[in-house]
Amino acid sequence: MKHALIKLTPPQKIALSFLLVILSGSLLLSLPISQLASSQANYLDHLFIAVSAVCVTGLWTQSIHDSYNILGQVIMMILIQIGGLGLMTIIGSIYHGLGQRIELKDQITTSQALNRSSQQNLGEFLGRIIRYTAVIEGTGALLLAGFFVPHLGWGRGLFNAIFTAISAFCNAGFDLMSNDSLTYYNDNPLLLITIMVLIVLGGIGFAVWFDVADQFQAYRQAKRGKKIGYYLRHLKTHTKLMIRATLALILLGTLFISLLEWHNPDTLGPLSSGHKLLVAFFESITMRTAGFSSIDYTKAHPVTLLYFIANMFIGGGSGGTAGGLKVTTFVLTLMLAMQEIRQSRYVSYDYHTIPTSTVRSAFVLFLIYISLLLSGSALLLAFEPDINYLYLLFESMSALATVGVSASLTPGLSTASHLVLIVLMYAGRIGPMTLLLSLHGRQRNKYDVEYSRTEIIIG
Repeated sequence: MKHALIKLTPPQKIALSFLLVILSGSLLLSLPISQLASSQANYLDHLFIAVSAVCVTGLWTQSIHDSYNILGQVIMMILIQIGGLGLMTIIGSIYHGLGQRIELKDQITTSQALNRSSQQNLGEFLGRIIRYTAVIEGTGALLLAGFFVPHLGWGRGLFNAIFTAISAFCNAGFDLMSNDSLTYYNDNPLLLITIMVLIVLGGIGFAVWFDVADQFQAYRQAKRGKKIGYYLRHLKTHTKLMIRATLALILLGTLFISLLEWHNPDTLGPLSSGHKLLVAFFESITMRTAGFSSIDYTKAHPVTLLYFIANMFIGGGSGGTAGGLKVTTFVLTLMLAMQEIRQSRYVSYDYHTIPTSTVRSAFVLFLIYISLLLSGSALLLAFEPDINYLYLLFESMSALATVGVSASLTPGLSTASHLVLIVLMYAGRIGPMTLLLSLHGRQRNKYDVEYSRTEIIIG
C-alpha cells in the first residue's frame, strides 16, 4: 500500500486526498447520530452534500438546516475547512508546526495544490496560511456574532457565527439560517458586509495576502519617510493584476446588476436605494465563487442570469479558496487574444513579459473549462429535457465553478443529474488540469521532435 502511494504522481495525490475526505465525510454524515429525526436524506444525499462541502460549493439535495443536528453541522464545518485549505496544506502545516521535515515529493504535491511554482520556504508559507486563516475567520465570527447572538442567543448564535465565517472565508456558501440563504436578511448591512469581506479575503489567493502584508510591514518598519505609493509599486505583478481585476469585476458587476434589477419587483425593486446598491454589490462578489444568495434567482432577469454565469466562469484568485477558471487565467486569455489582434510578439503586463508557457497553459485551461461546462450542461439537458436550458447552464456553472448558487433546481433533479453535478464539483475544486493529469498516470520521457513545417488555413 505504501509503495503504491509513493508511486502516485502529485496530481493523483491531490485528487486522492480530496476523494478520501469526501468519502469519510459522507459516511460520518450518514450516521444516525449526525442527523435530525426528521431527516429525509439517503446515502446519495449525504455523498452529494459531502462533495459540496469538501469542494466548497454550497449546493445541496436535502436541506442542511432540516437534515443535520449539531454534530452533523460540526462535521460539515470541518469538511468545509479541510476543503477550503486543502488536506495537503493542513497536514503540511502540522508537520511544520511540529518541527518535522516535509519530504520533497510532498512539498511538490502541496505546492501544486496551492498553485505555487516554488517549494522554497514552503513550511513557513503553510504556517502563515493557518495563522492568517485563524485570525480572519475568528474576526469574522466575532462580527457575525453581533447579528446572530441577538437573534438566536449566545450558544446557537456563536455556533452559527463560527460556521458562517468559515463557510464565507472558504467560499463555500453554506449557512444554517434557512433554506433560502440570506434572502430574508438582505437588508442587514453588518451581515452582508462581513460576509463580503470574508469572501474576498478567502478568494483572492494566499500569495496576494502575504505580498500585501509584507509590503505593509516594510512600510511600517521603514526608517526613511517613503510614501505608501513606493511600496504599492513594489507589489508583485500577480498581486497587482489580481487586485485591479478583482476591483474592476466587482464594480462592473455592481453596476450591471443594478441596471438590470433596479426596478424588478421580485429582486431589488422593493428595497431602498441604499439597500439596492448593497445587495447588487453583494451579488457581484458572491456570484464569482461564494454561493451565498440574497435574491431569488428564478425571478431575476434572464440577461442577469447570463451575466451571473459569466461571473461564475471567471471565478476568484489562484491559490486561495475560490473556484472558477480564475481571474488571472481569464485575463491572460484575453491578453493572448489582444496580442494576436495587435500582431504583438509578447504578452506583457505592468512592464513585465509573461512567459509563453504560462499564457499557453491559461488558454488550454480556458478550453478545458468551456468543454467541461458544455458537456455537463448537455448531460443535464439530456436527463432533464423539460427544464429551461438557461437554468441548467446556471446550475452546471455553479457546480463546476464551486459557487453553489441555485435556481431552486438541484433538490428536484434526477439521480443521474446529481451524479453529473458531483463530477463537476469535484473537477472544479481540484482543477480540471489536475483531474486530467491524475487520470493520465505517471509521465513518461517526452521527446519533442520538430518536423518539416506546413500551412493550415484558419478563420
